Amino acid sequence: MASNINPNNVDGNYPVAGQDNDSQGFRDNFTNLKTNLTFAKSEIDDLQSKAIVKSALTGVSLDNDMDENVIYRAQMQAHGETFLDMGTVSGVVTVSFLDGNFQKMTGDTITPSITLGLADFPTSGIAGSLRLWVNTTISSYSLVLPTSVTLGLSNLEDYDSGSKTITLTGAGDRLYEFITVDGGTNYWIIKLA
Repeated sequence: MASNINPNNVDGNYPVAGQDNDSQGFRDNFTNLKTNLTFAKSEIDDLQSKAIVKSALTGVSLDNDMDENVIYRAQMQAHGETFLDMGTVSGVVTVSFLDGNFQKMTGDTITPSITLGLADFPTSGIAGSLRLWVNTTISSYSLVLPTSVTLGLSNLEDYDSGSKTITLTGAGDRLYEFITVDGGTNYWIIKLA
């Protein structure tokens, strides 16, 4: 967007020293200054609401939500991803994509089963992936998958298609990746470790 501010419509040589100056020149300069300040305010407000910034602007909290807009031809170096450690969980656990692309959960020793839910992935046509680190401290645990996990199941070890359950035999750590390109209607599951 080109700026509407016109610094050339303010006469910097007015008033002329040592002579009687017409008041219309003052009015013209003040009007043009006010018009330019109005343009400047509008343009700065627009930038503040749309620009990506490294730190929060004065008086507002940092929010660089790109709202699924494309940034292209970018070169990333040493970038990180948000990690969420959910701690000890049990029962029905919903994993939200908005909480980070790498999340960890530790299974409760009293209830040896987690029914997994997946939520808040990008809209259809945009790929969203999330890695889930599942830690269990007991020898037998089960992870019940959502019905929307439909892809990659044939390659998944210890998976029972009737109950949509992965049996986690032996205490330890497992790493799964969930991927969707249709807004969460269908997910891939890949066991990474």
